[in-house]
This record gives sequence, structure tokens and C-alpha cells, in this order.
Amino acid sequence: MPRPAQGPRLYLRTGRIDPRTKLALPDVYVIRDGSTQKSTGCGPDRLREAQLAFARYLAGQAVRASAADLSRPSPGPLEPIRDRSEPIPVAEVLALYAQERAPELASSPVTMAGFIRALLSFWSDKFVEDVKRSTCKAYVQYRAAQSVKGAQPGARLVSEQTARRELEVLSAAIGYWHAETPLSVRPKVWLPPRAESPRDALTRGQAAALLLAARGYRRGEDGVMRRLTGSQRENRAHLARFILIGLYTGTRSAAIRALLWEPSATQAWVDLDRGMIYRKGLREREHANKRRPIARLPRRLLAHLRRWRALDARASTVRSQPLDHVLHHGGAPIATKVNKGFDAIARDAGLEDVTPHWLRHTCATWLMESGVDLWEAAAYTGMTPAVLLKHYGHHRPDHHAAARSAFTTKRAA
Repeated sequence: MPRPAQGPRLYLRTGRIDPRTKLALPDVYVIRDGSTQKSTGCGPDRLREAQLAFARYLAGQAVRASAADLSRPSPGPLEPIRDRSEPIPVAEVLALYAQERAPELASSPVTMAGFIRALLSFWSDKFVEDVKRSTCKAYVQYRAAQSVKGAQPGARLVSEQTARRELEVLSAAIGYWHAETPLSVRPKVWLPPRAESPRDALTRGQAAALLLAARGYRRGEDGVMRRLTGSQRENRAHLARFILIGLYTGTRSAAIRALLWEPSATQAWVDLDRGMIYRKGLREREHANKRRPIARLPRRLLAHLRRWRALDARASTVRSQPLDHVLHHGGAPIATKVNKGFDAIARDAGLEDVTPHWLRHTCATWLMESGVDLWEAAAYTGMTPAVLLKHYGHHRPDHHAAARSAFTTKRAA
């Protein structure tokens, strides 16, 4: 039985010899879509640019599909429709947003492209005037009945909060269109209630178990961690690095995956000589909602990074291929989220419902438990003091200290 098609994906094609010119070709990211391969022209050190090219490819693909569904000619270069009497397809609104606005946002281009593809699966045959409370609720029901990409059918369904995030993108896209060409009536996108984030954190024991699973162990029914085979351990090596960097620095998942060993204008990187982590490229703009400050590396993590760098240098010599990224699997950078592999090691560690973002929560929690100055912890993690205090302040040793002492201090007679 043939394997189901995986759909378009970003892939690092290793260097090869051109069969026509007999010249050596460098490593390059390509977009694989069935039997088609489209080069992005971006090497291993330009992952962010490759992701943007992939997002543009998906957006263009969606526009072509929606144009066919609407029996309209392909719009080609996107220009807002000027005639307000003409119904505006939601697909064109989303495509304009994907091509012009989305690349400027802090969100991963691949993640944003995924949101837009999900929206188009429902809205591609609809117009802006069809966006109303009833259709938004229908969209949430439609998405909640679908399986998460990569999961077994019916095993894990799309959450209501994921559908909410996608509808937020739809609302932003309509707003972006409206700012250029005002709509006669701008529809209000209905959103399901926002769930309260538990801001869960790992205990020291849970973090140790998770790291042990990433290093190739699995908890048995008797609770004993047993060592896996060599190939299984090797397949998890990148996750051990991911966990340690996340726990020690609280860096977001996308920035960890993008980390390079050498300075970069477009990607995050580490400076092992100065002991610094640069969470964004030298020429990348800072985002107001997802700040990526430079931080000094803890000594223990710096020792790990220097050891990993030495290992990668030796492996590069053996492979005759440079390993530019801190995180890599089979010699290739990690171009997509690590959720699937992370879920596997969490299960092997005996943990449930743990996500990669827990590492950031854990870092912030441990900083508060250690009594680190609020402003210093905020600058280190890239949060604002207000956010840190609101969500993690109760972990501080001095939290409500005066209130607690009021019940133990003797009153004057």
C-alpha cells in the first residue's frame, strides 16, 4: 500500500554533483511537493529566509487553489480590489496578508503558513461578507473534528484554542486589507473564549527524567528507566541539546532551532568565546511582543555548548560537511517544530501533556524560586517585569512575605 503524500515541506538537500555540468553544488534548502523540487536558493545558514520562501510558496499555492474553486482567473500579483461592490474572496485577503504582512511578524513563517492553509480549507469558497459569528463558530466545529497534522486519525484532535489562533489570523488579515482598501462593512471575527494558560513548569526531578529520556532511556511499567538501542539514542541527541538550552535560558523553541555556531545577520547564534547567546540575527528587527534579548550563558550550559561544538567539528571532518547549526538531526538542521519528538520523550519519561514551551515556563519559575531580581530575570528571559510578576511572581520566596509574617508576629500589648 503506497504511503500517503506528506504535502509540501522544506528539506535541506545536501551537496551533490550536477549531472549536466559535473560541478559541485552546495547544500541548499528546497521545497519538496510530491515529485517536484523547488530550490529556495538558501544555504544552511539562511534557514529563516528559506522558511519565508516556503511560506510564500504555500500562500501562492493556496491562492491558485482558491481561484480555481471560485472559477476566477488567478489573481497574479496581489492588488486589493478597488470596486467595493465586488465581493472580496477571503482567499485573496489571506494571500495578501501572507505575502506582505506575515513575513514582518515574530511568528514562524512556516507556522503562519500552516494557519493560513487551515483557514483556506474552510474559507476558500467564501467571501469577506460571509464572515460572521455563525460561520466562525462553524469553523471552530470544523477544525475541532480534524486530527492534528502528523497524528494518527482520531488520536489527537485540533483544539479549540488552535482554531481561535487561526481565526485571530483571519481577523488580522481582514484588518490589513481594510487599512489599504476600506471595506463598506468590516466584519467582526467571532473568537471562542481564551483558555487560561496554566504556566506549568517542570520540577527538578521531572526535568531530569525528560533529559534522561532524550539521552536514550525509556521508563518501563515498573518505573525503571532502561537504555534504548544505539540508533534510537542517536535520533534523540538533538532533543537533549534542545532541552538543556531551553531550561537554562528560557529561549523560545524557534530561536533554539535556528541557533548557529557562527555569527549571522539573519539567525540566532552563540558566541562561545564571550559566553553569549544572541537570540536573533545581527540585522533582524526586534519584535515588541516576542523580545529576543542577548543573554550571558550559564557556566554549565556554556560547558555543554563547547563540548557539542567540539563534537560537531569532529563530525564535520568525518562527513566532509560543515555542521553549522547547534541543533541538527542526521546532519541536517531542524527546519520544523520538534513537537512530535518531544512528545515521544515526554511519554518515555512518564510525563503527560508536556510541550516544548514548558521549558520556558520552567526557566522563569526556577529563576523566581531562586529569588533572582525581577528586572534581571525579565531581561534574561525576554519577558516584561509585569508579565513575569503576574504569571511567575508567586514562586518567589518573598511572595506575600509581609502578609504571611502578620500571622506570626506578636502584637504589642
